[in-house]
Amino acid sequence: MTPKPLPDAFVAVEPRWWVSNFGGMVVYGVVALRSHSRLLRLGFAAAVALHVGEAVYAYRSARAAGLHDSAPRWALQTLGVGFPSLAALRATISEPAPATA
Repeated sequence: MTPKPLPDAFVAVEPRWWVSNFGGMVVYGVVALRSHSRLLRLGFAAAVALHVGEAVYAYRSARAAGLHDSAPRWALQTLGVGFPSLAALRATISEPAPATA
């Protein structure tokens, strides 16, 4: 007997994560691009690469858990805020599926 997939759920993170994480990335990007510091630019590129990797992981994890329709939303949210979205996704995946009559 195969387990039933979870309902196609999506949980939005709190707005404060968008302000701090996404806003921080935007500010970091502006500072890095206007700076002549190679280290700042490399740091920003690494942060962007990390967020892209997390987004790909979130998309694949959501699809593997049966969240096919909301997988793109999970990926976009994770691209923007990073780990808080992954924590919400993991919590959603670990919740037991609701009983059906």
